[in-house]
Amino acid sequence: MSLMDRFPLPGQTRFFTLRLARVGSCLLVDHIADLRAAWAAMVAEHPTVCGAMVVLPDHLHAVLTLPPGPRAVSVRWSQLRRDFAGRVAPEAPETIWQPEILIEPLPDAAAVNRALAACWEAPVRLGLAKHPEDWPYSSLHRDLRIAARRRLGV
Repeated sequence: MSLMDRFPLPGQTRFFTLRLARVGSCLLVDHIADLRAAWAAMVAEHPTVCGAMVVLPDHLHAVLTLPPGPRAVSVRWSQLRRDFAGRVAPEAPETIWQPEILIEPLPDAAAVNRALAACWEAPVRLGLAKHPEDWPYSSLHRDLRIAARRRLGV
């Protein structure tokens, strides 16, 4: 049984961290189109509510709410990791990712808000951007567009 399957917490919102095997790599941002395609394919097959996500050079953070089910986590992340690795390293896809996925349950609204902020602020903390909105690989841009449309009444 994988680490992901031991923490099923069906239907709960969780904070995830996935890391590349090679620390310091820029593979995720260098191949952002491949990662986005792998994400879109995964979400099309396995609906997922993404509260926030940030893609950094060698890891990503995500706040996701998944539907009930003992394999909801492992099925989604396994597909994403396999699809992305197959796109960027078809000769050795199993060597791209660290095997562990860090999963933090978010039991209440305050924990969810902290996790959302952690996603948005990660590029600043790592010195990749001066302000969260300066980092192009963040769901913050989606959220800012949604907020702007709401202000305009669209």
